[in-house]
Amino acid sequence: SCNSEKLRCEISDYYISFVVPQQDYQISVIGYQGDVPGWKLSWYIKEPDPGKTKVKEEFFVFDHGQLVHKVQTGVHLLYLNEDRYVFGPLLDNPNQVVNFINNVYLDYLLKDQGQLFHAAGMCHQGKGLGMAGFSGMGKSTLMLKLLEHGHDFVSNDRLVVQYSEFLLMQGIPKYPRINPGTILNQPSLAHIITPENRRRYAALSLDDLWGLEEKYDAIVEQCFPGCDFKLQSKMVGFIILNWDRHNKSPFSVKSIKPAEHPELVSSVMKNPGILLPGTKKRIPQANLEDYVALLEHCEVFELTGGVDFDGAAKFFSDYLSQ
Repeated sequence: SCNSEKLRCEISDYYISFVVPQQDYQISVIGYQGDVPGWKLSWYIKEPDPGKTKVKEEFFVFDHGQLVHKVQTGVHLLYLNEDRYVFGPLLDNPNQVVNFINNVYLDYLLKDQGQLFHAAGMCHQGKGLGMAGFSGMGKSTLMLKLLEHGHDFVSNDRLVVQYSEFLLMQGIPKYPRINPGTILNQPSLAHIITPENRRRYAALSLDDLWGLEEKYDAIVEQCFPGCDFKLQSKMVGFIILNWDRHNKSPFSVKSIKPAEHPELVSSVMKNPGILLPGTKKRIPQANLEDYVALLEHCEVFELTGGVDFDGAAKFFSDYLSQ
């Protein structure tokens, strides 16, 4: 709920595939579009993630919760006991409202069980694949390529994975945020950008295009006819991308044992952090052994050699169809 009908409609449109009639709910998220008081607080700075340089968040902890300030936009997030509030220039930053709602949902999923995976996921007829890799490996692009084969979408960047008789992976209702290079190389996504931007991106070198920090939402149901947004699936396999776009050799797929490749499993790990306070109480720090134990319940693949999204998508589409 919020004080802006425009924002409420915008958020409702984003979640159109997941809106249900009002019923008893366990968590409420309250938004306030408006000016933020000029607090003079002793903020703690959240250090940027590995490979990043911009400070995105600072936070202040008090007896019954915490206040988070999104430095780049001025949006504030308040965790007060079990209540969740987002306020500030929300109409200018609806994506941050979506991110906050999704983090509240993610915290709900993780509070009691499961591990947080930095991974994408898709599925076909009840069988799912998770996929991860170090920054820049293209897990989102490979996932989108698999959707072209008639499969369904689960999640782009975060998965909750737990085991009870079988591996269950759960995503969050967040559409993929994709870069211009992915759009240029996938006809299904062509309508997302304007002809003018297409020409601008096409004129860039491969290295400049690869490093460009511009993102677009890919509404998967619109981009891939027949594709559904499933949010959860049984996970039968997991792909770890370890290929190299400068390598001219063909891509290669091999089945690995997670316990023998801790350096690869580490690419999957994700610390809960300040935006998941409930989970952080249960999991103060991501633990390699917990991820290895979960991944031992499915087939794990390492993808090496040169980058070939089409070839890899066909290989894993055939794998799911067996």
